[in-house]
Amino acid sequence: MKEDFNDIQFKKLLKEKAYDPGKNHWFTSRLLNRLPHKEQSTLSLDRWIYAIAALLCGICWLYLMHTDFFQVITVRTLLYTIALIIGTLIFTIHAITNLLD
Repeated sequence: MKEDFNDIQFKKLLKEKAYDPGKNHWFTSRLLNRLPHKEQSTLSLDRWIYAIAALLCGICWLYLMHTDFFQVITVRTLLYTIALIIGTLIFTIHAITNLLD
């Protein structure tokens, strides 16, 4: 990211006018004790859920491709295929949007 002249001046101004807390070692612990507690991240749980769902989608696709499921096109095969395509798309979009947040 390219910095403008204004950005550089703003950084310099903030460094010059910054408040110096001094050598008080209690400052940090008192400040941290007053801050609200940070929520624990469930990102690892989300990743496991998405990995399992991706594995299940892959298994379903492989099962359909390696069986004689598509030799005769019936209403059942069309419905299964459409459901699998829509499910895979919904899973992918949901996983990407949640992981990017």
